[in-house]
Amino acid sequence: MKGVILAAGDGSRLDPLTRRIPKPLMAVAGHPLVTYGLDALIEAGVTELTIVVGHLGDQIRHALGEIHYRSLPLTYVESLDRDDGNGLSLYAAHEAVGEEPFILTMADHLISPRLVGRLLATRPTQDALCVDRQPSPIVQVDDATQVWVGRRGWIKRISKNLVRWNGLDTGVFWLTPAIFQAVEDLRATGVSAPTVTQACRWLIEHGSGLRACDVSGLFWMDVDTLADLRDAERVLQARSRPLLPPSLCGKA
Repeated sequence: MKGVILAAGDGSRLDPLTRRIPKPLMAVAGHPLVTYGLDALIEAGVTELTIVVGHLGDQIRHALGEIHYRSLPLTYVESLDRDDGNGLSLYAAHEAVGEEPFILTMADHLISPRLVGRLLATRPTQDALCVDRQPSPIVQVDDATQVWVGRRGWIKRISKNLVRWNGLDTGVFWLTPAIFQAVEDLRATGVSAPTVTQACRWLIEHGSGLRACDVSGLFWMDVDTLADLRDAERVLQARSRPLLPPSLCGKA
């Protein structure tokens, strides 16, 4: 099973902290931010990891290892666009992924291994997004990408400014190579730097659709600002159960 983590952005909303340290290596509760996603994928059974780097990518390589991360094969690819359009960062992984489905998450998201586990428990056969239908107070709803899920579990709309929505995008996906075709088609229509959200919208409108995997009640946080970083630190320090499994705590 393959996993992809996008870690190419410059983290401008955390400036000036990210001028010298890439956002994925910012410490939260004693661990680099990116390791929470990596360890969640490993706990769920991912056996091959691809990290898309860009801004200060050499630091990420040095911190995590050039070839292996905790004994698993690790591949780095360079983003095609470090400043905008994270769809291009995703597209940079297409050769590493090949023709197989994969799990995608973001280096600036804290996610519980149970969240990834629930996604895999649904045995997805086509593109899917983990959706939080009952976000907790710690989630910055106003800054999140919103979705509208239909009665049969298909995502009908996805955007940051939906008037009506019934779920939030957690940043964890099960994707097939169809997502790369979506990016190609968007660029062919004049979208020079498509986002992952735009590619998902293409799947909904022109592809085979995007399923919703309900992960309500499971922990996740998106860390974009200094306030988010402080909230994440506070929340993780207060949790009675650590986000990282006991076997991994203290190793990041």
